[in-house]
Amino acid sequence: MPGAPAPADLRAIFGREPEEAIAYLRRKGYAITWNWHDVQAAAHARSFTVAKMTSLDLLKDMRAGLIDNFRAGKTVEDFVKDLQPWLEAKGWWGKQIIVDGQGGAEVAQLGSPPRLRTIYQTNAQSAFMGARYKALRAAAATHPYWQYIAVIDASTRPSHAALNGKVYRYDDPVWDFIFPPNDYNCRCRVVGLTEHEVQARKLKVESSAGRLKQVIVDMGVDKRTGEVRQASIAELEATDQFGKPIRFRPAAGFSGGPAQSHLLDELLLQKATAALGQDEALDAVRQVLLSDARMQAWEAFVEQHYRAFADGLPAAGTMAGQTIAFGVMRPQDIAFAAQQGVEMRSGVMAIQSELLGGTKALRHTVQQGNALSREEWLALPRNAAAPELVLWDNRKQNFLYVYGSRDGMRTKIVVERGRGDGLEATETVFKVPTINIDAGIDDGTYVVVP
Repeated sequence: MPGAPAPADLRAIFGREPEEAIAYLRRKGYAITWNWHDVQAAAHARSFTVAKMTSLDLLKDMRAGLIDNFRAGKTVEDFVKDLQPWLEAKGWWGKQIIVDGQGGAEVAQLGSPPRLRTIYQTNAQSAFMGARYKALRAAAATHPYWQYIAVIDASTRPSHAALNGKVYRYDDPVWDFIFPPNDYNCRCRVVGLTEHEVQARKLKVESSAGRLKQVIVDMGVDKRTGEVRQASIAELEATDQFGKPIRFRPAAGFSGGPAQSHLLDELLLQKATAALGQDEALDAVRQVLLSDARMQAWEAFVEQHYRAFADGLPAAGTMAGQTIAFGVMRPQDIAFAAQQGVEMRSGVMAIQSELLGGTKALRHTVQQGNALSREEWLALPRNAAAPELVLWDNRKQNFLYVYGSRDGMRTKIVVERGRGDGLEATETVFKVPTINIDAGIDDGTYVVVP
């Protein structure tokens, strides 16, 4: 397969400088991983990770090198030339025996020219296609139809060629899963079309309704344990230009497209902020957050944390810098806060990765009965969408979203006005005795928000 387009080639395709692509890469958090298949595709869409690069400082420097390369318009070979001596000096080069957090030893290939080329190409593809996704979403009002374009030559994968020319509406769920890149060195792209262009070219607008399903695929084998890692990937049933039935699915590790990245958070934030407190806008955001693709992104966000602990990776920094929106405040909550002199930023609630695996999270444990289990974290977006009780804390000037009475305990989501990025901050999530909630209401600490 040919290499990924260089930044100069991508600028020619998209007709703009790579600032948006750089912003896409910069907004990613970090994920410390042992194997590439330890992180689900949806988590890859949100985090910058290099398998067996278990130093957060190394990850940060590697990403900085990519950004500098994009900004300067350099080639993949420039990237290899610039990074090799630095990685050699840091000791992250060649084959070495390395030990994981559980004491298991493994002979692993660390840095090498081929591996640096793969790191460059994969991140260049994702960053520039992420920028393309954002531009297409911004133009959806005038160009609501998206067309899949494949480069047709001897190197094109047959499954990618079969999608060439297909048109779906921008809001068809199919784009949550097939937006390029769909494999290593994928050269496919997407273009936006107006209603007039679709009619003039006599293009058929298709729908994925009833044609998308989830399939389980093997991603790889953990050499230390023999465990076969699997992933759920969307598969599209369609027909090619000759009417022949086809089944298309992204390669393992590439099914987490821009719709599962922080880009969607930005788009949802813009929508909610533009119509702050309006029920219709907030409900539209809520529906997206509970969609299949988005719930996969949330599941990956949670599972990444638990997988890190299972592999013995350090809690601090394992998912550093990641933020994900998971819920929406009610219009009456936003209005109530305003009456108290607190102007919410958007009404979109977000959580930082450190809350699941940082020092704050370690204050609460499952053994003590006040921490959320894996299953309870996975269910958080749905529970946040239907709280049983909403309280205003008069002393701390924030909201408590309460649900799930069981064994004398209730789960409490503490949400306060966001500090900078426009998303309302989730200060903590844990379980508290029901009597504590009741006592706070009785003594006036908490006010019930109808």
